[in-house]
Amino acid sequence: MPAKPVQDLNIVGDFLKFFIILLVPFVIIGGVWGYFQRALLLYGIGYPLIYSIGISMIIIVINNDINDVLGLFGLGNKAQLSLTVKHAKAIQSIGILIGSSNFNEALKKVNALLKEEPKFPVALNMKGQILLEGFSKYQEARICFERVLAATDEGDEQHTLADSMIVECYSMEGETD
Repeated sequence: MPAKPVQDLNIVGDFLKFFIILLVPFVIIGGVWGYFQRALLLYGIGYPLIYSIGISMIIIVINNDINDVLGLFGLGNKAQLSLTVKHAKAIQSIGILIGSSNFNEALKKVNALLKEEPKFPVALNMKGQILLEGFSKYQEARICFERVLAATDEGDEQHTLADSMIVECYSMEGETD
């Protein structure tokens, strides 16, 4: 199944912002000019709408990648990188820190990654693993794994991992009681 382009709705907000900022002075100036030329509808509304839309579109295309703009309409030819590929270095460094039992530093890095991507299943699973193995915080770890279960499909690798880690949370919690 081909990946779909990501729709960045900030582009729509920027377009509306520029459109309104440009429309107001164009309507005022065009209205005054149209009043004296006896063509208020054309100069006061028609031309300001055309110019505001056109200039706003030019600003959006200059400020954003054309594939992002086309992605709003499902026409972009470039799909966004998956989060795992995008954050491969961070995932690798967190894995190394977990492997070397440096859980404090690993937790700092995974929290920084989760601030950037709050629903990233790989990072949530890593945080749960750090909390479980490094700090024995079973309930907090279970919350991380439950968030992964909610964010992923049942056949997904991260879903399966989170499901098995929840079982481990319960078994480790039972051993300490």
